[in-house]
Amino acid sequence: MSWLEALGWTGNGFYFSRFFVQWWQSERAGKSVAPPIFWWLSVAGAATLGTYAYLAADSPLFVGYAITFVIYVRNVSIAYLGERAGRIGAVPALLLGLGASLLLLRFGTTPAGAESASRPWLIAAFLGQAFFSMRFVIQWYATEKLGHAYFPRSFWWFSLIGNVLLLAYAIQRGDPVFIAGFSAGPFVQIRNLMLPPMIPVLPPIEKT
Repeated sequence: MSWLEALGWTGNGFYFSRFFVQWWQSERAGKSVAPPIFWWLSVAGAATLGTYAYLAADSPLFVGYAITFVIYVRNVSIAYLGERAGRIGAVPALLLGLGASLLLLRFGTTPAGAESASRPWLIAAFLGQAFFSMRFVIQWYATEKLGHAYFPRSFWWFSLIGNVLLLAYAIQRGDPVFIAGFSAGPFVQIRNLMLPPMIPVLPPIEKT
């Protein structure tokens, strides 16, 4: 195994472990939660896999990891600084997230090797990636609106739909790396949907 491959598998390890940590913390709390360690593992995974994609000259993946890296860092700052992190605002966050997603689509989102797949499988892969990209746009919007890291239930629905589509595509391709990466996701996502949702703490109404 080359050092570049080791870098890629290390990034997958960060991404793979973050939802198990989130799941464990949620089981302890008895409800779906967003622990700070989830965002730290996400930052590490995005930085590692983003570097891997850059060195591998995979511009579509690099753009995707760069976009999510910014969202993860923003969640870390909100989790630790609270109101001191400032507010971007829910609507600007949504517009920025949608703009970033469109930038990702502009660079292309079809996985490598997809040219050998049939059109229905290409559509499944595209839709899966679209849902996966939008889930953190939705999460960012909710976080900026409330002022603290928050997983709305729609985040888990988008995650589940995108994960199932991408897992089906990975199985069709017979890619063991993608199959391993997407196999555990549905269990964590379904469990979070079964747990009581996080209760949003609305910001106080400013007196005029």
